[in-house]
Amino acid sequence: MKRVFQAVRWACMGLILIVFFGQLVMVLMRYLLGVGFLEIQDAVNYAFAALVALSIVVAFDANKHVRVDVFRQKWTSDTNRKIDWMGDLMLAVPVFGIMLWTAYPLVRSSWRIFEGSPETGGLPGLFIVKTSLLVMPALVLLLVIKRLIGVFRRTST
Repeated sequence: MKRVFQAVRWACMGLILIVFFGQLVMVLMRYLLGVGFLEIQDAVNYAFAALVALSIVVAFDANKHVRVDVFRQKWTSDTNRKIDWMGDLMLAVPVFGIMLWTAYPLVRSSWRIFEGSPETGGLPGLFIVKTSLLVMPALVLLLVIKRLIGVFRRTST
């Protein structure tokens, strides 16, 4: 499982490079040469969309996701752990479960037609990018289940 999350981390790093250099090339070509390529724009858009979805998994895995830490500093680590556990159980599982449930028909229909760019002459493969809408909640749910199993193992010993 650790390899999967490491692969997602590396994929995010690659997507960051595509977004940065693709955008740089687009700007330079547009304003210095007066030309543009829809394919580069689509590649940047696809990479950014996948990066947004997959970076949620990376942040969740590194425990760097957004929290409201107004009270957290004053509480004990045991209290914070219990709140994290309840948040995972009552917020993360339902939210990412619903996300997985509702994204499945969208991704399935996108794969059926091998959906491409909405722009004429754009890149094919939008269906692959939309797959990140399934990968992200599935991996977050996997992380939450792993954390919850870890909590139950600690309490039972």
